[in-house]
Amino acid sequence: MAVAPRQRSAPIRLPSRQAVANLFLLTLLGVCLVACASPANQPSNLRRPLTTSATRSFASANDGSSTAVVVALSGGGARSAAFGYGVLSALAEQPAPGEAGRTLANEVTAIAGVSGGGILAAHFALHGSQGLPAFRRDFLDQDPEAALRTSFTPENLLRGYRGGVNDLSGLASWLDTHLYRGATLGDLDQAGRPRLLLHATELYNRAPFPFDRDSFRAICSDYDAFPLAHAVAASSAVPVLFAPIVLENFNPTCPVQGDGAPSHERSALARHVGASQARYASEPELHYLKLLDGGLVDNLAIRNLIRAMNRPAPALVSAQAARRLRRVIVIVADASMRVGGEMSRAIDGPGAPEVITASVDAMIDNASRAGLDALERETASWRERLVRWRCGLPAAEPRCRQLQVTLVRLSLSDVQASEERSRILQLHNKLTLKAEEVDFLADLGRRLLAANPDYRQAVKSPLL
Repeated sequence: MAVAPRQRSAPIRLPSRQAVANLFLLTLLGVCLVACASPANQPSNLRRPLTTSATRSFASANDGSSTAVVVALSGGGARSAAFGYGVLSALAEQPAPGEAGRTLANEVTAIAGVSGGGILAAHFALHGSQGLPAFRRDFLDQDPEAALRTSFTPENLLRGYRGGVNDLSGLASWLDTHLYRGATLGDLDQAGRPRLLLHATELYNRAPFPFDRDSFRAICSDYDAFPLAHAVAASSAVPVLFAPIVLENFNPTCPVQGDGAPSHERSALARHVGASQARYASEPELHYLKLLDGGLVDNLAIRNLIRAMNRPAPALVSAQAARRLRRVIVIVADASMRVGGEMSRAIDGPGAPEVITASVDAMIDNASRAGLDALERETASWRERLVRWRCGLPAAEPRCRQLQVTLVRLSLSDVQASEERSRILQLHNKLTLKAEEVDFLADLGRRLLAANPDYRQAVKSPLL
């Protein structure tokens, strides 16, 4: 029987030193890529100091005036900031009735904002109407998106999967360098400055996180030292594109006993915020708060305004201002565009990006409509509580019941011209605009305000 010749096995080839080195370098590069692809958002708040200054007695920007203006600026990226810039610029050109040498922008006693509108609201609260030209120069005419990670790369996709593509080194750093220049929340507490109502969305409680002293007291943190740019970045942190802004909860080892006044708030939202703040001291796993875009819970910044109105009278204005007031104008500038697009032109589609965008817009915008109805009711209720408060003072003025409160709603969705509507839709949630786009949106803000019948009546009507 013939035996087949034994085949030799192929020799084992060991990788060369160069191949081993290349493999090591590739492995090291992969490890570095994973590390670099993790957003680095360390907590940026400080523990509350052992000795704290008393909460300042709120002084309105218009304590000696008979007119007060309250403004709410919606989310919507630079589109909202440019639209609101046009509205505030128009107020800066409108003489305040009965106040020589003052404009309606000088009478802004409180300004609420979220996301893109919050960028403008914070700057206005810090610098007032005289800072509007600087806002145009330092934000609207700049390119904030250049400081962000926006390209579709493996690293950015991995960063998005791990929490967010951009962290504090992106928008927050840019805003601090170009716009707020080291300002803190405590810097806003200066007599004569408008009160800022700014919020983000706190993910654990699925609730608004107002950037106010009560919220920071609830986590035993230093309100005065918190960077204004970080608060604005949290309010603007679109999920996935931005990693959450992180705040450390210093409970239960707080060195200072709580000194907050008992809550008198009546609305369901206010109670939810209060319950959320109570959990910061009671939930053992709530070590770090994760904050994202405030537009997720209130894209018009009006729920935060309603919550402020729910406080004991005089609430939004100081006691000194409340005694003299005869006219209050509440302006809501809504830069959303609720209807439109190309998806209904053909039977096919829409694609996944359009579906996601339209679905999120539907949820946010319908909540905004309900919020506007609630604001209308609360504005009337706040007026009655304010009247009762000042008529109940020991030295009440004879005209204590004479107070005119007007709610003015401005919305880009009210624009009827088809070419303008199409152009607005093309500017959806961008952070960088061209100069002609800024001019276009700012002009719409001016025109819509000037044409609003409620605003025109409020400005022209004589004081009661």
